[in-house]
Amino acid sequence: MSSASLWMRFRQTLGRSLREMGQALDRVGVRGQQIAHGRKRLVGDDPHIFDDFLSRHRHQMPLLERGSPRVDDHIAYLAPCSTLIGSVRIGPGSSVWYKAILRADSCENAYNDDVEPWKLNEQRFQDGSSSVGGAIYIGSNSNVQDGCVITARKNHTVIGDGVTIGHLAQIHSATVHDHCLIGMGSILLEGSVVEEEAFVAAGAVVQPNTVVSSGELWVGNPARKLRDLTEQEREKLHYQASEYVKVAQGQRGVMELGGNLPDTLIEHAMLASPEPIENATVDNEHVDSAESNLKTKNEPIETSEAQVEAEEEQPLKAASGQ
Repeated sequence: MSSASLWMRFRQTLGRSLREMGQALDRVGVRGQQIAHGRKRLVGDDPHIFDDFLSRHRHQMPLLERGSPRVDDHIAYLAPCSTLIGSVRIGPGSSVWYKAILRADSCENAYNDDVEPWKLNEQRFQDGSSSVGGAIYIGSNSNVQDGCVITARKNHTVIGDGVTIGHLAQIHSATVHDHCLIGMGSILLEGSVVEEEAFVAAGAVVQPNTVVSSGELWVGNPARKLRDLTEQEREKLHYQASEYVKVAQGQRGVMELGGNLPDTLIEHAMLASPEPIENATVDNEHVDSAESNLKTKNEPIETSEAQVEAEEEQPLKAASGQ
């Protein structure tokens, strides 16, 4: 594939300038709004609180010669602090969670928008080129949980449908078939393959070019087969992935209100609910009910303490002959 054209470089530079200018204008607007209010906010902090540095962090990072992330329009959730770099493809219903990094920046893929892995040049390692890697492909209804690192430095990384990748797991140029569970903190090294409905336990390290067969449980460092999964355990692999799709859909509106608290709780209720007035009334009723229940619960405690004191006094009176 050819290198980036002059037009692509110009478009990249112009886009970066517009993004940074937009961030700067946003900060000016928020600062002006807070000064205009001139009063403390809901939590008692100073009104002039928005004074951070210009951020160059990008959620999705297209690279001139390494390709651009392609995310399906029907993705379940893409956390705002996750990072997709280079040739990354994510299918419908999948989710990428907080601080996860998907990095495919070692391939020559400036113009390739394919959603399926392309054939890599078998002589790429002998040519002395830095473009020896592949892309990252994630199927549908899979989840990449918090803090995961996925790379494609030596070959494509392919993750199938309904796959659960636990927190802080690492996958490097490996293949994971459908409905697998990659446990927390586990590592899949280059060329390893995890077949359908397999389970790599937390902390396991699957060595390069190792095949984890379908329906097996692998543990340890280096990882080895412990036993076969039961039918119930296999079914649970499907269940976990589908449940994470539901959890992800509940996170989709997390950034709609931004990071600043509204001025009042009523304003917050109006922004968060399609029927703010009714919800506000219900919330007040619940609060009043909770307060009355708390008072009711405290009353027997006071009575029981008085009874205890009276019971303690009775033996003393009897001893003194009263």
